[in-house]
Amino acid sequence: MITIVADFDVKPDCVDEFIKLARECTMNTKKEAGCLSYKVFEGYDDKAKFTFIEEWANEIAIEKHNAMPHFKKFIDAIGPVLNCPPSIKKISRVTVIR
Repeated sequence: MITIVADFDVKPDCVDEFIKLARECTMNTKKEAGCLSYKVFEGYDDKAKFTFIEEWANEIAIEKHNAMPHFKKFIDAIGPVLNCPPSIKKISRVTVIR
């Protein structure tokens, strides 16, 4: 399993637009083969900071997701609503720690 943590710093006056775009992307992504979990979080103290935490079966599932029309549409549309490019990390669980 591969986990992706993606952080987004949204312009305060664009939060509603970002949420709309994220909702559409998330609804479609959850239907994809290989998507184990796909959740969107907002900052506790800053409602313009968002984090996606995604769990994928493998690298192939991630590659297919990145090629999906709904994901490409999301990436193309969010540029103007962000203060800076997103921070995206791929991580995996340390299996000897439970």
